[in-house]
Amino acid sequence: MRVNTRLNVMLDQAESNRLCIWSRDDAERQMMRRRQSVGELIHVGARCYARPSYWQGLTEFERFRHLARSLSGKHPRWVFGGPTAAVMHGVCDSHRQMRTVHRVIAGNGMVRDTDIVTSHYVTDASYVVVDGVKVTSLPRTVFDCARWMDFPDALAVVDAVLRQGAMGRAALHDSLLRERGRYVGRALHVLDEATGRTYNGGESYVYGVILEERFAKPTIQAEMPCRNENGNPDRVDFLWVTGDGRRVVAELDGRIKYRDESMYRNGSLPDTIIAEKEREERVRMVVDGFVRFSFAEAYRRAPLVRKLEWAGVPRLLG
Repeated sequence: MRVNTRLNVMLDQAESNRLCIWSRDDAERQMMRRRQSVGELIHVGARCYARPSYWQGLTEFERFRHLARSLSGKHPRWVFGGPTAAVMHGVCDSHRQMRTVHRVIAGNGMVRDTDIVTSHYVTDASYVVVDGVKVTSLPRTVFDCARWMDFPDALAVVDAVLRQGAMGRAALHDSLLRERGRYVGRALHVLDEATGRTYNGGESYVYGVILEERFAKPTIQAEMPCRNENGNPDRVDFLWVTGDGRRVVAELDGRIKYRDESMYRNGSLPDTIIAEKEREERVRMVVDGFVRFSFAEAYRRAPLVRKLEWAGVPRLLG
């Protein structure tokens, strides 16, 4: 197929602005479909396209932000809310929440959802602009996430806001009471359980599962009596001290530290693996039970529950 100079110009301009491309008429739509059929374009959703080599070089987070910016350019009047706004505000990093684009619409109406765009009708669709995209304000975004999302996912968003210092607990509480909408109690419950102490969204999600499965509340990012070579206390993700004095630790496999070179110890993957094994050995020597689990096990719940029960983590009755 011949080189399409116009298409290449469109792609170059889009990439320089961190955007995808989309068709503006039938001729462009047909052209993009033809180029997709021969592998020159990839359809990324909502009739938006990108150059495959460029798209593959982006993180999942940046892919979603590209799509949001592109939809904002394609539909200038659209306002995004809920998890989509949370991603744009930088308080949601869950890949599962990047499979759907959430749009908010004031009042009632008949708008057809698409394969990836879901519409929500709200009383107030006022917005702020973040990275070129119209999104609900951070307080409104937190309110909607806390009442729309499952508890562990909602907890991850609220935890991120507290951890980053974007809003304090008192300010969040007041804003939740001011916002208009149903299920205020659900939103307040999420805030009550949020600690802001988790290291990332994955740990927050796991903490939410632990609470929903009615295990005793652990100490998050607890300092242990053992110390590393720099004299700093080792930390663990979750620590329980039982009534009889037993100490049980549970740790989420942080596999990103083995994939992201910026997190390597001394710039070396082997050094990173060895340091983690040494830390785990130090922790195991000062506790009575140690559980390591993956995020997939926490998401499926049953494997995590079995491990925590096996380790003797207290579970609430009723």
